[in-house]
Amino acid sequence: MLREVLDFAEFLKKKNKPEALSAKRRSETDNYFANPKVIEAIERGEEDIKAGRVTKITDPNNIWESML
Repeated sequence: MLREVLDFAEFLKKKNKPEALSAKRRSETDNYFANPKVIEAIERGEEDIKAGRVTKITDPNNIWESML
């Protein structure tokens, strides 16, 4: 019984290593940014910023009044 518990603990340690988790996160992030629609949306946003088509929030504590 103790051997099974120790084997399971070892399995959990290997499964939850930070390198394994960050590699998974990186992979999901890479897949997201590889999507052409995402790239197009980012580029449109950058063009909007350059053209001045943005709304600036001057007071984060009073968002709606600072935007109007």
